[in-house]
Amino acid sequence: MANQGFFHRMMTLAALPLTWGALVSGCAVPPPDDIQTEDEESVVDSESEVGSGTVEQATNSSCSTASIKPLSQQIIDEMRCMKPDMVVELPSRPNLVLTDAVFPYVVKPARDAMVGALDAKPNTKMTVNSMLRTVTQQYMVRRWYEQGRCGIAAAAIPGNSNHETGLAIDISENSTWRSALETRGFKWFGNGDKPHFDYKGSGAQSQKGLDVEAFQRLWNRNNPNDKISEDGTWGPQTRQRVQKAPAKGFALGASCNEAVDPQDPQDPQDPAAECSDFSNSEFSCSPDGNSRGLCDAGQVDLQACSNGCLIQSGNDVCMGTTSSWSCNGSVGTTKMENGNYVGTSFGCSIAEDGSEFSDPGDNCIPACLSTLKAQGICSSSMTGKACEKSITWFSADKNRFGCASKIRVTNPDNGRAAVLMVIDAGPACWVEDEAGTGVLDMSYRATEYLFGESLGVVDNEKVHVVEVSADTPLGPVQ
Repeated sequence: MANQGFFHRMMTLAALPLTWGALVSGCAVPPPDDIQTEDEESVVDSESEVGSGTVEQATNSSCSTASIKPLSQQIIDEMRCMKPDMVVELPSRPNLVLTDAVFPYVVKPARDAMVGALDAKPNTKMTVNSMLRTVTQQYMVRRWYEQGRCGIAAAAIPGNSNHETGLAIDISENSTWRSALETRGFKWFGNGDKPHFDYKGSGAQSQKGLDVEAFQRLWNRNNPNDKISEDGTWGPQTRQRVQKAPAKGFALGASCNEAVDPQDPQDPQDPAAECSDFSNSEFSCSPDGNSRGLCDAGQVDLQACSNGCLIQSGNDVCMGTTSSWSCNGSVGTTKMENGNYVGTSFGCSIAEDGSEFSDPGDNCIPACLSTLKAQGICSSSMTGKACEKSITWFSADKNRFGCASKIRVTNPDNGRAAVLMVIDAGPACWVEDEAGTGVLDMSYRATEYLFGESLGVVDNEKVHVVEVSADTPLGPVQ
């Protein structure tokens, strides 16, 4: 159980600088079930300057996909307009290094798994050489293979590379990170392609064809008299337009407000697709906790909640500005109607510099340990302390929010916020009696980030809590 009222303070930790690499490389990619061609990229970034002509000209004059980087970024931006909750950016971490031609985007659950692995080994560097690759980049790699140039041994036809699906990553230190990634849903390709991992865990959903359709939409937006089908399929028409596309990008870039086909249930701008986040019979909180919605005949009735949405039995409600409080028995079970709690520190977590926060008043065994192992958040062989330290951004209050749920905690005085996972029980009612209100126990890493110090109940520091979806990445909210 979480330590109650441990009051000592600790020094504020300095942030580590983020280092960026300068080379591009890639690898052989294990194909999804419907992809028959493996894809191997081992490209020396000998000419990373952006090309001034077409994609075809850049292909013939360089061995670097960085030569069409602005165009590729437009394609990714368009993909994110089409599926904003699916193709997401990997946040920076002190131990994360991205080479210059890397676009740090993957599907949401893969991002969360990578963040979890990075935070579990904060003193170990991860160098990423490839993540999401666009159809235009894949066209270049395929052409180099066909021409016998740039050291390409094999390459998938554009639209068919695993790196276009949002599920694949290549990292230099594959053996160092293999265990941390595999326990979080990634699968190592093997000795045939040592840098390559594919996300196979919960929520894995291939975005095959999304980059092709994004390019087709960009082409049509900029060439109204030369439109092609927007079907996400690679074919002769799309190939011809990719060859002619400007390496520096189109004049008109991504548009998140473009009219869409209302008959396409996969389009996230279709109101029917948005309904998947909400109930058909009662209001429920949105995934980010900032609103509540009801799906009515395929349309979303969305109501903004200025103070956050409160999940409760029956209809979820917008939080108010006042709250009653009671704590009867051993621990609090009732949520504060206004989302406000007094914050305290507890447990064993990893500091930003890699050192360990240890709490002599807590055994560092999460009350939710069995749930964490069952959900694959911690491996079955982990001790309670090792599990707790691997999560590091955590809180207690499982009796209020539930084991393995996630909450966004904000310091209202400075606006800093962090997403934490609920892993433990507590605090005890006697602690809340002392505070006269609900109390939220948080990891030392969290309170150091939010307040610059550790907290005890006597400090009476307030935090605001909003429940968020399980796929929200842990750590600071930028």
